[in-house]
This record gives sequence, structure tokens and C-alpha cells, in this order.
Amino acid sequence: MKRIILPVALSSIAFSVQNVYASSPIEFYGKANLSVNQIEQESKTPRVDEWQLNSNASRIGIKGSQVLDTDSENKFEAIYKMEFEVAIDDGDNKGETFSQRNIYAGLKGKYGTLIGGKFDTPLKKAQGKVDRFGDLPLGDIKNIMEGEDRADNSIMYTSPTFLGFSGSFAAVPAEDSQSEDGDDGLLDGTSIAVNFKNDLVTAAVAHNSDIDGQDTTRLVADFNLSDTKIGFMVQTAEESDNSSIDEDSWLVSGQHKIGAYTLKAQYGMTEYSNENEDTLVVIGVDKKMNKTSKIFTYYAAVRKDQVSNIVDDQTFGLGYEIKF
Repeated sequence: MKRIILPVALSSIAFSVQNVYASSPIEFYGKANLSVNQIEQESKTPRVDEWQLNSNASRIGIKGSQVLDTDSENKFEAIYKMEFEVAIDDGDNKGETFSQRNIYAGLKGKYGTLIGGKFDTPLKKAQGKVDRFGDLPLGDIKNIMEGEDRADNSIMYTSPTFLGFSGSFAAVPAEDSQSEDGDDGLLDGTSIAVNFKNDLVTAAVAHNSDIDGQDTTRLVADFNLSDTKIGFMVQTAEESDNSSIDEDSWLVSGQHKIGAYTLKAQYGMTEYSNENEDTLVVIGVDKKMNKTSKIFTYYAAVRKDQVSNIVDDQTFGLGYEIKF
């Protein structure tokens, strides 16, 4: 029954709110991304060697805004977003059909945007589209890099854009944990990013402090050269209590459009202070079907140093994506 209630409720809310607040923009949106993967994973116990149908962060959601002060020259809005991941392959995402993604409510005005909820940290958002294979099995940079966090109980301010520059700062109180002195404050975890964008480049520098137990610094640049894009990412990470092995990561990625086709590739590496290293190699092709849908194929390989040996994971996938 629960599997039916949520989509019906979202549709009903979107329809009713659209009629009640006809002048207030509201959007019902989503994405379905399915791939068939032949996957081999030596890193799993027991070893995996099988075919899989995967629902790659498919989602549904609603978002919108409502003007609060119609008489003011400086428009002041209430904004909201409620987004859920949907397991459309087997209907089971860790025991649930739906799981929370980015969910927030807040206010937006002349001097910036303030929201509260659960959402991607500024450091995660700083990557932009440098990860050309985000959400795909073994293709996503999260397979070798820290920092891909969606933080609970977050409060974030985002500045207006000025001369291409903008900034975001998020505070993450540790509501469910106790610090050594028994005092959990508003700034237990923080994430900050400074972003720049123009027609040629999208760039960012970002830092997490004690997010998911990690201190992480990330530098990103993605160059737009007409039909070609080339992206770079450099990152350092260590556990917040300084008791763990340090990580130095980098990624280079690119894509090139030829008519309806987009050729994509990326290579990344994480080097650890104990001299181990992980590598990621991905190549693929997208074919645009229309404005909102595409088919794609890709090959991804992840090699990881473990305590006593090196393990190789790899997959070949063929998929389809439609946005609405």
C-alpha cells in the first residue's frame, strides 16, 4: 500500500496546489534511468559475476515558490523542494521503494537564499558536471573519492551571483551524536564553496569540515569549448580526528558532441599515505533521442589496493534515460 500512496500523494499535491496557487510556479518533475549491466566485482565477498538491471538514482519530486511580498520592489519568495529516489528496478531501495534525496524549505530574496533540510553539500555541488558518469554503477567518482555527501539537518545560505561569482555556506548540527565535551553546536560540521561561471569555464573551490567524519578540500574547473568539454578536479581528504590515512585524489574528464552522439571519458586516481592507490577508468557514448531522453552505453573499471592484494571491479552497461 505504501508503494502506491507516495506517488499518488505527490501527484495530488502538485495538481491541487497548482490550482489553488495558479500564480505561484510549481513543478512536478522526475527522471527514470535504467541500465542493464554485466558486472564483475572482486571487491565483494563472495565475488560478484552477474547481469543486473539497475535503477540509477531515478527520482520524482516537486519544487516551487510562492511570492510573499507582492508590493515590494525586491521580490521575496518562499521556496521548497521534495525529491525522492525511486527503485524502479526491483522496488526495493534498502527496504524502501522511496528514499529521501534533496528535501528543503526556505526563503529567497535580493540578498540570497536560505534553506534548511537534507541536501547535497556545497562541496558535492562544486563538482558541477565534471563527473560525466554520475549515478552509474562503478562509473561515479564516489567509487574512489570522498566528499559526495548529502547531509541531514543542514542549514545553507547561498549568495546572489555577482560578476559570475557566488558562494554557499552550510552548517550541519550533529543532532544525534555527543561530542567529547557534551556540547553539540550549530557548526559541528560545515561545508563552504566559492563558485565562478561564465561562457568559457565553470570553476569552484570548496571545503568540508567534519562532514561524514572527513575534512575535504576540492578544486574544480570545467572548460566549455563549443562541442567539447574538459574537466579537472583535485582533492585532499582526511578523517576529522586526524587518525586516518590521508587521501590525495584527482580526476580528468571530457566529452565531445558529434551530432546526436556524445563521446565521454574520465580517469581518476586516489593515492593514500600508506602508498596504496585506487583508480577509475570510464568510457561511454550517449545518443540523444529527443530533448528529454537518451540511450547510452559505457564501460567502467575500478582497481583498488587492499590489505594483501589488488582487486578489479568492472562493468559494461547499456541504458536508457528519460526526464520529465
